[in-house]
Amino acid sequence: MSVEGAVWAGTRAGLAVLTGLAVLAGLAVLAGCVAPAPTVSAYQGKALRTAHDALSEVQTARTAAGASQRGNMPYAYLEVTLDDAEDAFGSIQATFDSVQPPDDPAADKARDALDALLTGGADGLSQLRIAARRRDSAELAKLVHDLGGVAAGLDDFDPEHPG
Repeated sequence: MSVEGAVWAGTRAGLAVLTGLAVLAGLAVLAGCVAPAPTVSAYQGKALRTAHDALSEVQTARTAAGASQRGNMPYAYLEVTLDDAEDAFGSIQATFDSVQPPDDPAADKARDALDALLTGGADGLSQLRIAARRRDSAELAKLVHDLGGVAAGLDDFDPEHPG
């Protein structure tokens, strides 16, 4: 076999290995997209963890905006903090939305109740970020107050007795 033939054979083998790894990685990603919850209690546990994680991001954003309003945080740092909180919140929401609930009305009620809170939180965080970029102090104060309702809902969320 010539040197060129050996290089080509090695390249083909390398490509085969890389292709195999890419396929495995793709399957792992697809398998992770929908995480089934086998029982209602497992689903409710995921919902409760999601509510607590989402609450943390909402409270981070509210605290940062309040600090900025009191002159304790520059707008440039506020914008970064709000971007990060909004991104993390979106990731938390997407992760929960990817969980396949069990076929049970209790799971559906928990999902509906938490989805309403998550949607309100995502919208509020987005509006808060926009108000910060516009340096609209009055709107920031209003949105911090409004997000207090979302925070209270997430804090009080009980997946066994939603709504």
